[in-house]
Amino acid sequence: MKPPNSRFLGFAAMSVAACIASMPAKASLVADGVTYSLTETVLSSTTDQFTLDITGINGTSDTEKGRYGVQSFAFTQPAGFVSATPPGGFTASLGGLASGGCNTHGNFFCFTNNTTPPAPALPADSMLSYVFTVTLAAGGSFSGYVPDFKINWAGSFTNPAGGGYDHVSLPITPTAVPLPAAAWLLLSGLAGMGAMARGRVLRRRPDSTCCPATL
Repeated sequence: MKPPNSRFLGFAAMSVAACIASMPAKASLVADGVTYSLTETVLSSTTDQFTLDITGINGTSDTEKGRYGVQSFAFTQPAGFVSATPPGGFTASLGGLASGGCNTHGNFFCFTNNTTPPAPALPADSMLSYVFTVTLAAGGSFSGYVPDFKINWAGSFTNPAGGGYDHVSLPITPTAVPLPAAAWLLLSGLAGMGAMARGRVLRRRPDSTCCPATL
């Protein structure tokens, strides 16, 4: 079997390392029995893509069932904020939100559903996913970004204390996605194979009688 080329192994190891370095950060919180997970992926030095996954909708743990869908949601702005591109079917605006939807108050960006979600309620344990991007000015940074998250729901729930759904307003702290152990093993294996391949090349280096050096 032909031994692996050391250059190839080095390139493969660097590719794995780059993949590890670019793994997205993820954050999640639970409110009223519904889980909100936020994943961040770097697109460029000034633009990141975010995916908001909402799970457990109208499920057993959901204390405010009867949800038709999301009416609006908002996040605080990171340092150097320039703009936010909304998910499909939503419109972006500046400011946070209140019980009536997006407004112009506060250091937030907000997305409003272009169509108020109608009845019937979503099936038990439904999941919704929204993808959007945020762009910063040169010199802006997502480092240490811990956004406050707000969301309004449309649905049939009536709060015994008055009103409808709770107005969720909570921080959502990004944390690094744990690296699978297999990735570290792969990286270590590639590094070891590269060292072995380099050793073979050194041992097989021809002498001057075979291949004279050129000046």
